[in-house]
Amino acid sequence: MNPTYQAVFDALPEPKPVWKHFLGMMQVPRESGHPEQIRAWLLEQARTLGLQSAVDRVGNVVIRKPATPGLEGRPSICLQAHMDMVCEKTKESTHNFDTDALVPRLLDGNTKLMATNTTLGADNGIGDAMALAILEDRTIQHGPIECLFTVDEETTMKGAAEIEAGFLQSHYLINVDSEEDWRICIGCAGGFEAHIRQPLSWIQAPGARIQLELHKLLAGHSGVEIHKGRANANKLLCRLLHQGIQSVTPFALLQSLVGGTKKNVIPGASKAVIVVPEEHVERVMAALHAKFEQIKTEWKTAEPEMELAMSVLPERTGFALCPSSTRKALDLILAVPHGVLRMSPDVAGLVESSINAAKVTLAHGHMENHLQIEFFARSSNNNAMPWIYEKLGCIARLAGAQLSERLHDFPGWLPNMASPLLATAKQVFTEVMKKEPEIYAIHAGLECGMFQAKYPGMDCISVGPYMTDVHSPKETLYVNTVPKVYELLVGIIRNVH
Repeated sequence: MNPTYQAVFDALPEPKPVWKHFLGMMQVPRESGHPEQIRAWLLEQARTLGLQSAVDRVGNVVIRKPATPGLEGRPSICLQAHMDMVCEKTKESTHNFDTDALVPRLLDGNTKLMATNTTLGADNGIGDAMALAILEDRTIQHGPIECLFTVDEETTMKGAAEIEAGFLQSHYLINVDSEEDWRICIGCAGGFEAHIRQPLSWIQAPGARIQLELHKLLAGHSGVEIHKGRANANKLLCRLLHQGIQSVTPFALLQSLVGGTKKNVIPGASKAVIVVPEEHVERVMAALHAKFEQIKTEWKTAEPEMELAMSVLPERTGFALCPSSTRKALDLILAVPHGVLRMSPDVAGLVESSINAAKVTLAHGHMENHLQIEFFARSSNNNAMPWIYEKLGCIARLAGAQLSERLHDFPGWLPNMASPLLATAKQVFTEVMKKEPEIYAIHAGLECGMFQAKYPGMDCISVGPYMTDVHSPKETLYVNTVPKVYELLVGIIRNVH
């Protein structure tokens, strides 16, 4: 273990095996879509522990621990977490997620664990680590245990969606992918992806090129943080262009606009290039700066660190959208929905339906010269999802654009208040935490609904330690919540009959 990791490990509390496994995972590249290295690492942990493991056709890993002698008759229980992570970094970071280990750091008296200028990967690495620590722990009296590590949860949920029937042997499943240690989750939203493509006309456009980059927005998870009213960088940049230029010159053309990274990340940065006559450069930049100051004041509470960088590029020729297509592109980006669509009428404070206008790509030579906007919609009401899709279709038709089919559909997870696993978890939670748990459903997508579709009657709950700002370089794991959640998991395992 290198000195940085050793110093962090030494400062972390018991149970040390959890931190050993988590810090081990931080050194293994595991971006969604690239599970090879982390899968090999997990299989090596199974070999080291002398436990049986298997890989299904989609790449999920299961590690099985036999029951304590005499307890073979107890029902099998599965601990489940996903092996991939969202890979986001600050603008200044040179981190290579394909090769580099994450760099851990402790803050605030060793109570907060973060990475250095990147996501931490505690979503869901800390769940993986707790599962591995339980596999390693020989002091627990338990029935059969299996730990499932799924692939690509953060992108397509392919691991859960395509898990093989019969791959799991458990009736009970604890998903260790929640982020609030005072609660037990018993339901989640379903969702789908889609994209709109708009054909546009390009022309040779001589003139000065002004590059704008709106960045340092908070971004965040499009499920658990969509209700916080954070700005969408793509839409806000288009608003800046729309309002900042129209009073100065009618001759500004849009050459490119690219922003957003992942379907489940609220866009935190966006970059555009506009073409204006040479004689208007100073006036345009002054108008954009003035409008940005107004917008910054408006957003000072929700987006306190937002910045705008502007520069004049050396190029003076090349393609840009014609005037009418410039207008069409800005209109479409500004018109598409983003954010909360409806709050639940039944559960106070729960978002029922939302949509993340996640990515915009507009550049000559890309996407067949179309503007493409990618969306990720969520709803705990399965009847609402077709309507959200139809709404996108209405906007696409008005804009002369095409809407894709619904992609990567996944079902919601319906709550079951009569769950025997929940009853056991509530009892153990009260003993461990010295208070009763909040029981809730979440707007983010968890994999439990997909497991239940493949394994009818499977009884599921979800728990986890406290984390904030997941899916962003500000991702923070609150260290002191981990031991109690580990104790909760151990207590549930001991008491499942």
